[in-house]
Amino acid sequence: MLIEGEREIHLVTWNESHFHQLCPIANNPKIAMNLRDNYPQPYTIHDARHWIEYNYKFNPVQNFAIEFEGKLAGAIGAEQGKDELRTNMELGFWVGEPFWGKGIATEAVKLYTDYVFDKFDIQRIYAQVFDFNGKSMSVLEKAKYIPEAILKKGFIKRGTVGDLFQYVRVRGEEKD
Repeated sequence: MLIEGEREIHLVTWNESHFHQLCPIANNPKIAMNLRDNYPQPYTIHDARHWIEYNYKFNPVQNFAIEFEGKLAGAIGAEQGKDELRTNMELGFWVGEPFWGKGIATEAVKLYTDYVFDKFDIQRIYAQVFDFNGKSMSVLEKAKYIPEAILKKGFIKRGTVGDLFQYVRVRGEEKD
């Protein structure tokens, strides 16, 4: 599956062509610092293989490779809530350091959000961002997500406790 965006930014189903590209850009402590602790660090070739194979099972597709000018630039996806929270999906994304500052993440979030509201029976997509990650907050705001909450002392990362900022898009409530 391919979702085409502007400026040669595409969301692509994870496949074998991404295998050797994933590890070199994903194995970056600067990326891992901004993601949940279950993101492998160091990111090995085995982690890349596991991630690509894991994504074969989803229908509709739930996680995509972000490509820019035909090269793997990052990842975007979401996890649907369980039971009474099944109308929610939690968004996650990252872009490799060589691709930072090019508007790739913002375009990917916009494309992915439209896709999720089209393909999934959910009412809201939210993302949680560590207080030190202003760049991701900016990406979400440019993609029309609104600040919803600040979870005071909501996380611990590398021994430091901080605030967790939550952003949301609600079906039918997109701002202009």
